[in-house]
Amino acid sequence: MKSSILKMKKQVQRGFTLVEIAIVLVIIGLLIGGVLRGQELLNSARINSISAQQSSIQTAYYGFIDRYKMMPGDLTAAQALLINSTTAPASVSGDGVVLVADSPAFFNNISQAGFISCTPCSSTALVTPGTAAVAGGAAATAATYIPPATLSGTNTIVNVYGAPLTFLNNTAITGGSTAGSIEFLSATAEISKPLLTTGNTIASNMLAEMDRKSDDGNPAGGSFRYTDTGTTSIAAPKVTQAVSNACWNGSAAAGFTWLVNPPGSCQGATLF
Repeated sequence: MKSSILKMKKQVQRGFTLVEIAIVLVIIGLLIGGVLRGQELLNSARINSISAQQSSIQTAYYGFIDRYKMMPGDLTAAQALLINSTTAPASVSGDGVVLVADSPAFFNNISQAGFISCTPCSSTALVTPGTAAVAGGAAATAATYIPPATLSGTNTIVNVYGAPLTFLNNTAITGGSTAGSIEFLSATAEISKPLLTTGNTIASNMLAEMDRKSDDGNPAGGSFRYTDTGTTSIAAPKVTQAVSNACWNGSAAAGFTWLVNPPGSCQGATLF
């Protein structure tokens, strides 16, 4: 009797059937598919957020010029006072040029005018507020702008990854050959255009998707393109192409494409 019971237990203690293993594999596949789909949706949301941020800042730029008839990021002290006593005048003002050092002043200007929201853009480490006019007494004084050594989330606007954006309006954008300009794959001289970076730390496949949706898909040209990842340092606002080629493939002769595998950590720029 005892031996027959042991035989029955041995018969019951069997492994998984092929059907059971197949069911487990299907469940695992569904879970992996759900995770990948979730990551895809998250990346899509980030792309939309970055694109919307670029568009809103571009709109703010034109809105500011239309309202005040002057360029944000290039205000004199007298012009800054026309907005308020917390509006930053540029460190080099009134010349129609906004270099990297005055990029935080640009964001301060459109923020103080109410076109965008940017709390760090009025940080006291960046802007020392001026004083209001006194009736029958002292005239108003403008704020003082202190260009930061490095752009960061403490002094300028950032993207969804917390990386700082840069605004630049140089009169001589010639690829990487001009000090103060932002590196392009093409070194061909171009007519000066206002330029806004996306901030770095963005995967190149995401930038490729933004480029396809809004422009021509070419990282070397058009209104949206690749730019270097070294613009956070005001003292050294560009790096060489060789350091940044994890983001693109090709050559000037053969043409350029966004590198999507591996995605890299890259930066794009919108030309207004």
